Amino acid sequence: MTLLKPTLKVNRLIAYQNSHVAFNCRFHAGVNVVRGRNSSGKTTVMDLLAFSLGAENIRWKAEALQCTDTFVEVELNGRVATFRREISDENQRPMFIFWGGFEDGLNAEHQHWERYAFKRSVHQMSFSQAIFNALEIPIAQGDGASNLTLHQLLRVLYADQPSVHSPIFRADPFDTALTRETIGGYLSGVYDDDLYSAQLQLRHVTSTLSKLEAELKGIFNVLGRSGQSPDLIFSNDKVVELEEVRDRLVLSMSQLKATRKLSKDNEANVKSKADDVRSSLNAAKRLESQLKDELESNELEIGDSLLFVRELEERLKNLDQSDTTRSYLGNIEFQFCPCCLANLKGRSVDAGSCHLCMSDISGENAESQLLRMRNELLIQLKESNQLIESRSLKSEAIRRELPLSVERIKRLEAEYKLVAMSWSSDVEIALEDMARKLGNLDEEIRQAYEAQKLASVIADLQKKRNDLSLELNQLEDRIRLSEMKQEARKLDVARDVESNLLRLLKKDLPLQADFVEGRTASFSFVDNTVSVNGSKNFSESSAVVLRHLFHLAFFTVSMQKSYMRLPRFMMLDGIDDGGMEKDRSHRLQEIIVEECESYSVDYQLIYATSEINPDFEKSDLVVGRAFTPQARSLDIK
Repeated sequence: MTLLKPTLKVNRLIAYQNSHVAFNCRFHAGVNVVRGRNSSGKTTVMDLLAFSLGAENIRWKAEALQCTDTFVEVELNGRVATFRREISDENQRPMFIFWGGFEDGLNAEHQHWERYAFKRSVHQMSFSQAIFNALEIPIAQGDGASNLTLHQLLRVLYADQPSVHSPIFRADPFDTALTRETIGGYLSGVYDDDLYSAQLQLRHVTSTLSKLEAELKGIFNVLGRSGQSPDLIFSNDKVVELEEVRDRLVLSMSQLKATRKLSKDNEANVKSKADDVRSSLNAAKRLESQLKDELESNELEIGDSLLFVRELEERLKNLDQSDTTRSYLGNIEFQFCPCCLANLKGRSVDAGSCHLCMSDISGENAESQLLRMRNELLIQLKESNQLIESRSLKSEAIRRELPLSVERIKRLEAEYKLVAMSWSSDVEIALEDMARKLGNLDEEIRQAYEAQKLASVIADLQKKRNDLSLELNQLEDRIRLSEMKQEARKLDVARDVESNLLRLLKKDLPLQADFVEGRTASFSFVDNTVSVNGSKNFSESSAVVLRHLFHLAFFTVSMQKSYMRLPRFMMLDGIDDGGMEKDRSHRLQEIIVEECESYSVDYQLIYATSEINPDFEKSDLVVGRAFTPQARSLDIK
């Protein structure tokens, strides 16, 4: 037999009542038949087994709650492990796992049993995650932010007796369509771990890219308003150029200090130094005065424009009120002239004309006039707001220039005071001038390095943005391909499940015409429905047959498709429910066994029946003893 991953097999189930063994049964590969009379505890055993594997919402019988613990020895992809859970009517009990056989686990020290909670936490995974890892299957995202659990998978793997009217899923109080769709897709192999990882990475990349683009946009916005350039090449060239000028200046200062003699050009520059400084100072003060005048004038114009905008808005409001008043009052007839109070009675006025001034006030004319006036006011309002915005930008630019202008005036005033108020030799003056220039150059070089650093940061951000954009495109392509592959798998599994279901239904006793003459079969994990020939309504016994044969068909397809995540394990209870005839129950068991005998891979199917097929009673298929009301499944003390 071939082992397909994942494969789960139960070797042994033990239930304890404190230290007393209340149940002990070994299971084998292939078909396992649990048999016993009605009300003898078959379902209790199936519930204990499902609970020990991680199922929740078990409808415990009173005798089961007298037990304290369950132990189940399993094989996960051929490797042995033992699970222990404490029995309680409380939900979400933890699980203790020993990575070895039951006998070794009993003799092992306490610390060799690992405790896992039902739900994951920040510091520890859940027992579902631990078992998924052992089965080498991905941890899938379920409804909301939760992960799929073993309990949710067992809703399909365990067709229990109380859920006999639920065609696919075992009943759950917190059931949702999204959860059912995810479970079905996961077991079918439709859920793609690579797709899920790509979708998570896509969300992360999209978020990071948005932050980078916002950061770059903010930097460029600030640079644009300050008039700076973030060009890295320009910054590098600027640094080289400034350092060359500085080197020449330092060399000139060294030569002047050594020779104490000025060249003719330097002599002329020194003599005109005071005049140059004074001229620069006057120009700076004129610029400052001009900027202040422009700012004041611009602010006044903005104020006038704001007053005009408020006036326009008031006119629009009045126009709307006038229109409302006119529509409410209609055509008013004056008895007296509102100007001279002359009596206006007896005047002949045409319909549609003003009673006072005889102007045409027909409805169409008046509406057109109001529309024209409103349109003109809106145009003026838009132009005024654009003008205010333009002038505000200009004022903002002037306010940025003013501090620089004031600082330049202060610097030139200090320089002029130094030149004009104290006497120095020509050499001293030249050296002082060179020192000031050297200081200015050092500051420019520092600023150039800062600009270089900023440009480097921007270039790095741009590279990251480009890399993320490329990764985003690649992820979108990868997700698209995975979704196409996923859709193809979904159709492939659905088609094979339906064809196998039709084939198996035809093997049933010829009691249900739709089964015998089945042409189409369909199922929906979302709706939790199975239909044949478009019908979902059948007799009680036929509904039971349909339910179990659907699970068997789904089980069969998992033997044929290695990518499916159904762990080649199935539990069927309620085989004889729905008032099923003994012959039909026997035939259903034959169909199950014959179908399983055709499998060429490792599997385990456990079913419970009160009407075992006589051919199987003495076979190797049965496990444990037969239960009766007098010798029930659990030996409770």
